[in-house]
Amino acid sequence: MNWDDLRVFDAAARLRGVTAAARALGLSQPQMSRRLRRFEDRMGARLFDRTPNGLMLTPAGEKLLPIIQNMREIAENVERVQPELASKAQKVVRISLDELREHFIARHMSWLQQQIGDVEIELYSAQLHLNHASRETEIQLRSCLPESETLIARKMANISYHTYVSRDYKEKANLPPLQDPNWIGFSPDRLWYPEIKQWMDSNLAAAPIVRCNTITGQLNAAISGAGYAILPAFMADPVAQLQRVTGLENIYTSTEHLIVHRDLLREPA
Repeated sequence: MNWDDLRVFDAAARLRGVTAAARALGLSQPQMSRRLRRFEDRMGARLFDRTPNGLMLTPAGEKLLPIIQNMREIAENVERVQPELASKAQKVVRISLDELREHFIARHMSWLQQQIGDVEIELYSAQLHLNHASRETEIQLRSCLPESETLIARKMANISYHTYVSRDYKEKANLPPLQDPNWIGFSPDRLWYPEIKQWMDSNLAAAPIVRCNTITGQLNAAISGAGYAILPAFMADPVAQLQRVTGLENIYTSTEHLIVHRDLLREPA
């Protein structure tokens, strides 16, 4: 049942006239008359008697009226609380991302707050996709595309990875980088960056002697002087203790995506 049709009946019953009801609903009088007739046809009963004094409810209309009035009151209650619900719903935005993307967002949090105004932000660091349908998160930042057709991904940027080494280690290194055993790689049980591991397997003389399961761990190990590491430029370039290794740049580039549930695009801003 279309609520707009019920509103036509409700307005006609309350105002007792086609002209007044049409004005209240923003319709022309002919439109109101046609829709009222169509609603009566759909209900299979005459709901009004047309009299010189206006519209009078028939017994069928009298029976239907309290039901429609109850529905109108419910609709009005929903309309009254909707602004409050929308305000609360939009006040907190949950962003799911891994520790690498979290590092970038956290470093730019002040700028982000200025852009979005009075909205609270929750960052949830996780490698795996969270459930959008159950509102575990509103936004995900990922390099891998979602498999679900209910999720929509938009390309945001690319992250480039280069080889870095601490300035102190570089001064004392006595072997070419690819021959040097002191590389910092990934723990085999948490392989989130297989492309980088494949590059290391193909190009290094030996397996890395230091392994971490996070980019942040690798970054800190490189800063300490533990050896060479392949790191994202946005994290490593600002670090004064590190420098890029000439000839071992642009090892890998990841494409970053913003992922939301399809229904979120239909919600009011």
